[in-house]
Amino acid sequence: MIATHTNGGTPAELEDLVDRLAEPQKLAALNSLVDNLELIAVIVAGLDGLARKGDTIADTVTEVIGQVRAATRATGMDPRETTEQLATLIPTLAEAAPAIHRVASSAIVHEDAVAVVGEASEALIEGYENASSRGTKLGAVGLLKATGDADVQRGLGFLVEVARVLGRKLAEPVPQETAAAARAAET
Repeated sequence: MIATHTNGGTPAELEDLVDRLAEPQKLAALNSLVDNLELIAVIVAGLDGLARKGDTIADTVTEVIGQVRAATRATGMDPRETTEQLATLIPTLAEAAPAIHRVASSAIVHEDAVAVVGEASEALIEGYENASSRGTKLGAVGLLKATGDADVQRGLGFLVEVARVLGRKLAEPVPQETAAAARAAET
């Protein structure tokens, strides 16, 4: 028997409620609710926690926005302009990603290659400065005399070895995907 205490509801209202709950769709929904009571309790607890921390979340978002505004004022950056620049830059970087990947995975960024290029750059700068300040000019005889210098011999030896390796590499067929990528990069 069902208790008739309904917090002010009449027996007729209670009977109407029992009839409605006996409908197959409503009974299935009620069974689903009962089957998922633990999940519902977790969701309610989560929503309660979110509601209780709403002020904290709002305060944090407000603080972050304030910091972004202060940073833009301090640096003179215009957030709209920066966003527009990023919107232009990101697709360009995405388009360039295959080429960037090829360079990053090539020998050009190997630490030995970087060291050699660094030394060659220093030699170029120092050689340019020396030639400019001394007014160095050489003819065929001066060039032959320079080959007697040990430093010149080491530099020429290096250049000859690089020329040999480069000549060998140039004789090798270029893989089709590399050639196609090079042509695509030119357009």
